[in-house]
Amino acid sequence: ISQAHAGTSGTTSAEENVAHEIAITLVQPGREGLELAAQLMEGGGLIERPVKWRVSDPEGGVMFDSETPTADISLAPGDYQVDIHYGAAHLARTLTLLPGNRLAVRFVLNVGGIRVLPQVKGIGLPEAQSHTRIYALAGLRQGQLVAESQMPGEILRVPAGEYRIESSFDLGNTIAVTDVKVSPGKLSAVQVGHIAGLARLAFVGAPDANVSWDVLNGSGEPMAHLNGLNATVVLKPGTYRASASTGSETLTATFAITEGEARDIILGN
Repeated sequence: ISQAHAGTSGTTSAEENVAHEIAITLVQPGREGLELAAQLMEGGGLIERPVKWRVSDPEGGVMFDSETPTADISLAPGDYQVDIHYGAAHLARTLTLLPGNRLAVRFVLNVGGIRVLPQVKGIGLPEAQSHTRIYALAGLRQGQLVAESQMPGEILRVPAGEYRIESSFDLGNTIAVTDVKVSPGKLSAVQVGHIAGLARLAFVGAPDANVSWDVLNGSGEPMAHLNGLNATVVLKPGTYRASASTGSETLTATFAITEGEARDIILGN
């Protein structure tokens, strides 16, 4: 078994100096091929979740393209590019397959995970659609968006490194930012606290009413627009106006939100 640190090819910052191990088995002509596997960190076990593998010849012809934990491919001798995608990590390597050889290659991806829980201070996780964006703070992708999610608690797999987390809610005007350092093979669980309160909008009346809501701040700027009988809007502390329109009728209410407050705004006819 030999271990090599190959140069990068179109990779992200944490994939610089990524190691791989190669085991060579002598086989009869016609049985040459590649056996590909990956691990999160040196000394770690093999990744058992699906990994995106793509193997191409020098002319760009795709010889293998699949999403599976490991890949076992029969190939003629020659040069091949192996592209690996796992979460936000991408690794590209060139391998040379000699006649009478079968190569078992284990790649070390240097990948960790980020698990983000957006919370409103004093309330916890609100019943509101959130949006998490992860930006690289260093390396070849510095300043770029590398991962995003609309599912609280989803594990986002990224190359080891430093990242900025931006958390927002689809309905509302609050944004929370925090930084995190991700280590290979480790999961960083991050609670992102929003200084905000909740406006729980409810329209009482005909259950099949077609209701359109608008929420404005004290300066008249739009904070949220939605359709439906009920919704939760996450708002910074301040004064707001909500209007519910159905048919030719519009009902309004002015209200204040303080930090950690959940307030019911009920309109109807």
